[in-house]
Amino acid sequence: RRSWVPWYLPAARAMMEKLSGAVHEPPAIHFEKKAYIQTKLGNKISKRSILYGSAKIRVLGKTIVEPGVIIRGDLATVDLGKNCVICQNSVLRPPDQRLRGHRIFVPLKIGDHCIIEKGSVIQAAKIADFVQIGENCVIGKRCMISSCVMIQDGTVLAPNTVCPPFTVFGGSPGKVVGRLPPSFENYCTEMTLSYYRNFLEKDSKK
Repeated sequence: RRSWVPWYLPAARAMMEKLSGAVHEPPAIHFEKKAYIQTKLGNKISKRSILYGSAKIRVLGKTIVEPGVIIRGDLATVDLGKNCVICQNSVLRPPDQRLRGHRIFVPLKIGDHCIIEKGSVIQAAKIADFVQIGENCVIGKRCMISSCVMIQDGTVLAPNTVCPPFTVFGGSPGKVVGRLPPSFENYCTEMTLSYYRNFLEKDSKK
């Protein structure tokens, strides 16, 4: 069958093969009601996550924040879009920069239908819609990640990296290792919606 990435890029090809299972419904994940804060907008935020400066953290709706996640709203505003999944032990930290000899922090904005997997550290300035960041990645200060981008597990993006749409980044330092199909938007949408559908409160009567 036709591949969207060159056959000589096995890492990128492996990531694309991962997309073939995107339509499968994941198994249910059950959580204790007392372990999560459930907001009026449908957000599910673990009480074991740490949200510094919560007044400057905005979560638009139906986003899951798992245990061990650290969000540094005390440094600058952090905006999370709709239907995102922030997995265990990830860190969202607004980036800093020098301005007229002073150190300032820049707001961090994450779009809709984004997945940040376990143990990743995010210091980007902007992550657009439909982005998947793998496990144990480091997204350097002030990176700009466009819509429809996949970051492979263990990737380290240097500060100020710009990721164009429909690209796969991998390695350290991170570089383009493949291309994504136009259907990647649908993949991210289905992944985040199905994860949310199957992230269920335990039945206390059982």
